[in-house]
Amino acid sequence: MFFLLLLTVISPYTTLIPMIYMIYVVLSKKVSIYKNYWNIGFCLLFIWSIIVGIINYSFTSIVVSFVFFMYLCVSIFLQNYCKDENIVENLYRYLVCFSLISVIFGIIEKSIYVYFNFNIWSTFLQITSQPVVNDRIYSTFGNPNVAGNWFAIMSIVGLYFCSITYKTTKLFYRVATLLFIIALYLTGSRGAFIGLLCGLFIFYIIKGSKKDTWIFITIFIITVVVTFMPSQILKNVKTHGFDDSFISRLGIWKGCLKMIWIKPFTGWGLMGITDHGADFMKGYYYATLYHGHNIWITIMTTLGAVGIYLYAYIKINLFRNLKTLHVQKCRLVPMLAGVQAVIIGHGLVDFTMIAPQTGLLFIASSAIISSLVNQYNS
Repeated sequence: MFFLLLLTVISPYTTLIPMIYMIYVVLSKKVSIYKNYWNIGFCLLFIWSIIVGIINYSFTSIVVSFVFFMYLCVSIFLQNYCKDENIVENLYRYLVCFSLISVIFGIIEKSIYVYFNFNIWSTFLQITSQPVVNDRIYSTFGNPNVAGNWFAIMSIVGLYFCSITYKTTKLFYRVATLLFIIALYLTGSRGAFIGLLCGLFIFYIIKGSKKDTWIFITIFIITVVVTFMPSQILKNVKTHGFDDSFISRLGIWKGCLKMIWIKPFTGWGLMGITDHGADFMKGYYYATLYHGHNIWITIMTTLGAVGIYLYAYIKINLFRNLKTLHVQKCRLVPMLAGVQAVIIGHGLVDFTMIAPQTGLLFIASSAIISSLVNQYNS
């Protein structure tokens, strides 16, 4: 598992190797398949996405639907592996350590651009037809917003370990959390900061402890300042324009709403925004636009009312499971709920779950919640 986690962190492309391994284990029938809300909901999403692809005569949407099947297999694998709290904590400890590699790489990346005016990713991004943003770091994630989402989640994980460790180990996690905040800032992702704000709030509401309050207050103030600072002032610190970013998202959202109005029940298929978005978004559309920069709008556009119902069914039952774990005094609840809150908060302006690495983080967090509930109930 150590090696699989490392492959997940170092590149979105190497993330496929752990996924293939987990799918192989599940299809080889070497694990148990639990009948729970998460697995049922994901299975239904997989089936419905194929049906929608067929209805829209979209071969690409049908093919992409199998991502749901892959994530379902990953969930089943993790539900079998993460059988108790100690195993889960060890997984997240490794993730924190490996994520520091990404932090260091991101800082080096930023330094090279500042001192040599050279973007180390520009050639590769141009080859893969992705937009090149010189003033924001990509680190090992292929996209600044995805990197921001990862570092925001790792900040919550770091805070959790700060709250349960002592002395030298505690100092390590404090430094790690600070580095994650710095890396998050270098990504220039305000959406990730909004997610972190939500995650911090939920983490400390559930944690209900005054221990390390000063860390929380410091990070909370920094997050609020960066998230809501006027763009004119923020541009003097970093050149990523919030106004331009928000206006482009507004254009995408309006286009998606027009698409939803035409096909409210079935949606346009998982590749519907890419295939048909140009007709509705005009100047705000670009060739690599795969989602609607909002979780709910994206699902409604691609999978319609049925898809959004299935997603809500999954999320509601996840929250119920978190409540069950909280009643059972599971110590991991603040962290797991905080991770979910980061994803929801960032999901207001982005859809980072589409990326392999952050998608796996979301799937892992959700599968772990389901697994722990199974263990407590048994």
